[in-house]
Amino acid sequence: MTLEHKERKTSSLNNLAKITKRSDYLRASKSKYLVSESFILQFHNRKDSIGPRYGITVTKKIGNATKRNKVKRRIRHLIKDFLPKYGKNGYDYVFIAKENLINEDWDKLKLESISVLKDLKYE
Repeated sequence: MTLEHKERKTSSLNNLAKITKRSDYLRASKSKYLVSESFILQFHNRKDSIGPRYGITVTKKIGNATKRNKVKRRIRHLIKDFLPKYGKNGYDYVFIAKENLINEDWDKLKLESISVLKDLKYE
């Protein structure tokens, strides 16, 4: 594998930080949010200039582990494609999956996520 191929293979998801602490998830849950048909997007201003961070929540209401993992893969793909472009530095974004996300058409999901990320009202 050439160096050029390796560079092309790295995704922009590697450049985004992931929320790992429970306290950060709780802080985001008390902040603003937008509801769409397939997911809820919570966002919180950390008041710093570091790049955007993301978190994913998929509850057992979605289904068994296989279905939850599929939903997480779909959300990660949306984050990789759109959060670097539409996300804002210094913010945490938590995506909470709804039950219909697993069966939703991919193109509709992409349009929905772009719409939600564009409609965010920042402080």
